[in-house]
Amino acid sequence: MSLDYEKLGLFYLGKRYDLAKRKRQDEYVLYDSKDLVTHAVCVGMTGSGKTGLGIGLIEEAAIDGIPVLAIDPKGDLPNLLLTFPNLSPADFAPWIDQAQAERQGVSSDALAAEWPRGVGPGR
Repeated sequence: MSLDYEKLGLFYLGKRYDLAKRKRQDEYVLYDSKDLVTHAVCVGMTGSGKTGLGIGLIEEAAIDGIPVLAIDPKGDLPNLLLTFPNLSPADFAPWIDQAQAERQGVSSDALAAEWPRGVGPGR
C-alpha cells in the first residue's frame, strides 16, 4: 500500500501522540520540505527526542536530495554514516579502539560483539 507521505517533498516524522491518553494516534505528522529554512536548531532536555528528530529529518532530506550540514557537538548524528546492515561483530571490528578494549579488560572481538547492543565505543 502506497502512503501519501512517500512522495517527495513530504517528511514523515512519525505519528501524533495523545499526551492525556498516553497513546499513539493513527494520524501522521508530516512536514512540507518547502517550509524548510536555511538554519534551524533543535533544543530540549536530555532524552526528549532531539537526536531522533534530527535523524528523521536528515533521512527524509537525504531521500529528497536536500543537502544537510549538521553540527552535533555530542557526536550522535555522525554515527549515521556508519552503516552495519547485518549488525555482525565483524562489521564493527574495524571501528573498535584497541586501547578502549584493553581498558575494559576485553578483547577487540568481544567489544565488537557488544557494539550492536549499544554498549560499544562511546557508550
